[in-house]
This record gives sequence, C-alpha cells and structure tokens, in this order.
Amino acid sequence: MRVLVIGTNRMCHERLREQGHETVLFVPRGRARREDAVGRHQQVVILDDEEPESTWADIAEILHRKVPFDAVAAYNEHTYPIVRAVSERLGVPTTVDVDLFHRVLDKARMREVLDEHALPSCRFTLARGRRAVLEAIGGIGLPCIVKPVDTEASIGVARVDTEADIEAALRRVGPYHVERGVVVEEFLDGTEYSVEALSTGGGHHIVAVTRKFTDDRTFVSRGHVVPAPLTPGEHAEVTAYVTRVLDAFGFHDCPSHTEVMLTSRGPRIIEMHNRVAGDAIMDLVRLSTGVDMYDLVARQSIGEDVLPLLPPVITHHRSAAAWYVAPSGPSDHVLLEVRGVEEVRALPHVEAVTLLKDAGTPQPTVRHNFDRSGRVLATGDSPGQAVGRAREAIARLRFVYAWTAPETD
Repeated sequence: MRVLVIGTNRMCHERLREQGHETVLFVPRGRARREDAVGRHQQVVILDDEEPESTWADIAEILHRKVPFDAVAAYNEHTYPIVRAVSERLGVPTTVDVDLFHRVLDKARMREVLDEHALPSCRFTLARGRRAVLEAIGGIGLPCIVKPVDTEASIGVARVDTEADIEAALRRVGPYHVERGVVVEEFLDGTEYSVEALSTGGGHHIVAVTRKFTDDRTFVSRGHVVPAPLTPGEHAEVTAYVTRVLDAFGFHDCPSHTEVMLTSRGPRIIEMHNRVAGDAIMDLVRLSTGVDMYDLVARQSIGEDVLPLLPPVITHHRSAAAWYVAPSGPSDHVLLEVRGVEEVRALPHVEAVTLLKDAGTPQPTVRHNFDRSGRVLATGDSPGQAVGRAREAIARLRFVYAWTAPETD
C-alpha cells in the first residue's frame, strides 16, 4: 500500500515500512527531525505549524493525482484535524476518529461525558478569565489542580494547596490559557497508573497497566514500570473501570492510553488519549510481554484486522522500567557533554540509554516532560527490581554544563 503518514510516532512509521508499505510523510516544522528528510520515506513534506489544514490537503491532492494513496494514517493527536481534512479531500480512508479526539482532548468535555454516563470522576469547573478561575478555585476548594483545557505532557498543570500557591499556579498555567480555558479539579490523592489498550471494533483489549511516577509539584513524569505492582483485585478494579470509560466515549479501532488515580474511593480518571502512550511505555510493554504495540497500531491504522495477532492471554515474562534524569538550572548554563553513557549501556539488564538534549543546549528549568534530559530502560524479575536497576543506571550519567557570559555591546 501507499500510505500518507501525517505527524510523528516514528516507530509506527518504521513498522509500516517493515511490513512492505510505501510511506509519504507530512510533518509540521516544529515536530520535524533531520532523520525525516534523509530517511526511507518516498517523499517528505514539511510545513509551518500554523499552516491551515486546507494547505496540507492541497499538497496531498497534488501528490495523490500523480500516484494515488491507499490510506491516510496518523499516530499523534496534534495532526488529527489535518488527517480529517486530507482524508475527506482525497476520498481516501483513515481510521482516525477526530470527533473522538475532541471528546477526550477537551478535559472539561471529558468530565462531562463521564458524568453523563454516571462514571466515577471528580468535582470540576471550567473557567475562563482570571476572576472566573479564582472563583472556581474557591468553589472546588483546596487542594485542587488547575490545568489548561487541552494541553499535553503536563504543560501548564499546577497544584494549589494553599492560597499562597494561587499566583504561582496561574503563572504556570499562563495568561493565554487562563483566558482561553482552564479546568479546576479537586485533587485526587492516591497512586497513579495508566492503562494501555487496543480497541478492535467495539471490543477493548487491555494490553498492560503501567505504574507511573511523577513529580509532586510539576507533575513531570519521572519514571514508569510495566507491569504495575497491583494486587489481582486492584488490577481487576482498574481495568474494569477503564473498559467502562472506553465504552462511554465510543473508542473503536484504535489504541488508547488512559491515566487513572487509584484513590481510597476507587479509580478515577485523570486524562485519556486515542493514541498509544509516549515516554517509551510501549517499549516497556514489548520488553515485558513481547507484544509490539507499534506494529499492531501501524497495521490497524491502514485498516488491517489485528485481533488475530493479539495473544488470547497476555503474560508478563519480566518487568521493565524507564527512569528519567531532569537536571534543572539557569538557561545561561549550556550542556557540554554527558559522561558515562557507554558504561551505562554496558550494564547488565540495561536495554537502552537515550539522551534527550544535545550538546550546546541551554539547561532547562524543568516545567514539563519536554524539559527532561535523558532516559534509561532496564529490566528485572519484578517491578521493584526493574525500577531499582533503571534508577541506579541513570544515576551514573553525568551532565556537564558550562556557564556562558551574557553578550555585551
């Protein structure tokens, strides 16, 4: 098949090519990488992030007239509206459900759907403008969470424990989002997990449950482990709840990544996505179970029935963990080098070492997931052992910075 791939998740792109399909890549400039242009795509189109959907459709139509596309595929939400415009213009099928995307992206709408289906959720208020946000915080009560209505990677999410935290929280959210729309939610206290699933037709197949480790203040992800160390009863409770949620939202023929907090009152949803998890969680699932979700999702995205490829019973043969390093500092510190990378890669049970910042990059003040600097994947006989090995390994990396003096006239 000739597949027009729009957006990122390059692991799925690679799987399509491994399956023998020809790929053409459309990618916004802000998401493009050098390897996209020099890789194995038949053609690559890069446009500015702000280009309207009609421009993408215009270019796709020109290419389609020369050599027709058989499918339009995408694996990350930031391009889903472009996918719809292109698919409709060309009359070429896609499995992307943009209406479902909008139901889950909008965090206020998500809460409304949960309430409509009498699914346990949390108290929330959608507010626009500073005064409305302050009133919403007063109405929900402290502690609470304040977050933009439709961002990702923990961008702009803030916790408010006391009145003294409010101004800092609003600065973290940012004036643009305060005016555009902020969700104020009651704080959910418990342990955080995510459920990785694949919906085929109207059925939902739980592939794995992930234990998530996040920073208490910034909510930046620090690590993950598969399988989550849950009792059989807890596992059944979490997966049954998520299955009901997927039914309520109408998930079909797509993957899902659903984040939940297991509270003393039971599981409560944090947010959800009609895509696979990021943060190398799919790599952890493969290392633990042998199930390659990237392969299954790539096949599903072009209309293939993947149900026969799913094991009837998914078994965890070992545990796999990811742990991140996120040195935070002033922006006039510039990364010179990272020491110890090869030594860490050579450690037993270390599966991968990934550096997320290049030499010459300013040291970030860590506010969201994109500010992290490195990641290690490790395996073990238990979740605790895998996490311990990943944390021990990443502690051996040394990030060396240099101070740069400000320029003067």
